[in-house]
Amino acid sequence: MRAFLKMLMLALMASPCLAYTYYSFSLNATANEDGSAHIVERTVFMLDTDDERREFEYYMGLGKTTLADWQRFSPLVRYHFSGSVTDLKNIASREYSIRYTAASITMEYDVAGLFTTERVGSRITRYSLDTSRLVFSGTSRTGELSLGNNMRFTLELPNDAASVTVVPAPGAEISDHNTIAWNGPISGKWEVHFEREKPLSDEVNEFFMGVYQWLNGAYLWLLVLVFVAVFFLKFFAKKK
Repeated sequence: MRAFLKMLMLALMASPCLAYTYYSFSLNATANEDGSAHIVERTVFMLDTDDERREFEYYMGLGKTTLADWQRFSPLVRYHFSGSVTDLKNIASREYSIRYTAASITMEYDVAGLFTTERVGSRITRYSLDTSRLVFSGTSRTGELSLGNNMRFTLELPNDAASVTVVPAPGAEISDHNTIAWNGPISGKWEVHFEREKPLSDEVNEFFMGVYQWLNGAYLWLLVLVFVAVFFLKFFAKKK
């Protein structure tokens, strides 16, 4: 009976009469050295009725909820990048600093291969944003960045990123701290490239590590040869 009442409560809360008013959306992608990225998406909306507030606080009180549970509050609560996604965390909270009726859902996860990498020098690696991984237009991978009103997409590059280029330049804001931002309403396709140079000290360390590993391998082979030589010397000595 208790299980039936719980299911009935969830069904009533999922009633289509509930409609949440969109307020703002922000997405921050922090690029990692291996081309992956850490993603934080935050959707803010208004709970316009008492039923909406009760539903949101009910799910928030459950503690552990799936992505599908939170998607009922906003169509923006979804992955905006395709590919391998790991370490998903959903955080729901009331946003009283904005308004008494405001609430937010934050998605935090890691996505692999957001940037492709290419070695263009002995110590230089070129990174390029894989636009085919963008899923901003519904659920299709168009490679297009499409932002509506009060929407912001921020791309944070590594601190040592150099030769940062964004094509086309209009529409993108580049700061001195290797941060690129797009503010809606805006729609289009942009190419993002940057380079990272491996420190000379790292290259020197890798060289000596390679030499050390080679010497270790050579030392083992030398021991084997000595053992074989001693074996044959003893073998022929016995024959004599």
